[in-house]
Amino acid sequence: MSLMPLVIPIKQAAAISTIFSLLATVATFIRHFRDYDWKLGLAFLICVCIGVPAGVYFLDRASEKVLLRVLGVMMLVFAGREFLLSEQPKAIPRFLTVPLGLFSGTLSGAFNLGGIPTAAYAYSHPWTRGQIMAFLQVMITVSSLLRIVFYKKFGMLQEFSLLNGLLLLVPLYLAIWLGHFVMTKVAPKHMRRAVFAFIGIAGLYYLTR
Repeated sequence: MSLMPLVIPIKQAAAISTIFSLLATVATFIRHFRDYDWKLGLAFLICVCIGVPAGVYFLDRASEKVLLRVLGVMMLVFAGREFLLSEQPKAIPRFLTVPLGLFSGTLSGAFNLGGIPTAAYAYSHPWTRGQIMAFLQVMITVSSLLRIVFYKKFGMLQEFSLLNGLLLLVPLYLAIWLGHFVMTKVAPKHMRRAVFAFIGIAGLYYLTR
């Protein structure tokens, strides 16, 4: 989602990147499905699903210029949180589950950016790495399926054909494999900083273009 608005309209970018997310999370979930516990984060998942339609509605109604500005601001906030906070919060109060879930769902529906607050929620719990990974994949998969339904309803998938999706499967899964390979070679802290640096630069560009 950070790259696509550079070359295609943001509404089309949100829809297509959601399809990418769905394909990617299914592949990743296969690695961690044995660790999934549906009771973990269920309330958060429900709130995300409630927030998705609101985000898609905003995406459909807002102008391209407004959407790019909002996207840029959100990306800068995420990057700033990473670099300006000396210590990332270790826990999220339980009463924030509902508003954070709604916020994540709305961001997912509008910009396919709900993964960041979802990850913050997951990592604030004393779950195992496998449970966190499985939870994230289920969350993104359910959200993506729901978004695709609404994107189709609002006519945002008209320019994306099944043939296009099939042609993109090979490079997409090669990229997923490359990502897993890089994660075994690069320290997670350095990888995280590089990703958020890119998000911040892209966000600044969208905000000022």
